[in-house]
Amino acid sequence: MPNPGPAITNTPQTKAVLQPVNTNGPANSAPAEQNALRLLALGRGINANAAATDTPLSIINSADYSVDQVVITNASISLSTATGGLFTAPAAGGTAIVATAALSALTGPTIVNKRTVASSARQTAQTLYWRSVVAQGAVATFDCYVYGFDFTPYTDV
Repeated sequence: MPNPGPAITNTPQTKAVLQPVNTNGPANSAPAEQNALRLLALGRGINANAAATDTPLSIINSADYSVDQVVITNASISLSTATGGLFTAPAAGGTAIVATAALSALTGPTIVNKRTVASSARQTAQTLYWRSVVAQGAVATFDCYVYGFDFTPYTDV
């Protein structure tokens, strides 16, 4: 029997993803990436030394979501005095996603603090607001990351 030639591998899969992708049959109406826990908003360099001020955090590509985690980190100094919370409207209005509380757990840039989420109800606001209530008393900043579930209906583009 003659040699048929080199071995050939043929795969219809050209998209490198961790989740399986169905390339046979109809399009997937519920892709694996939908409704995953993901970054919804972030604020970097939030001023912790400005009392009664709001820092807007824009929602990233979601029209309907639920906040699951709010993480603050990268404090420029120990935030022993500052307080703040996360809301759906300016001036601590709308829904309190994270109620106003002390930020004293942030003692330096390497500390990561997961805040208590007060409301995980579905939201549609396209901007969340970090409300700094009590100022630190010295120049101070930190970063805020908002994670949650995206319930925006999937549309195949």
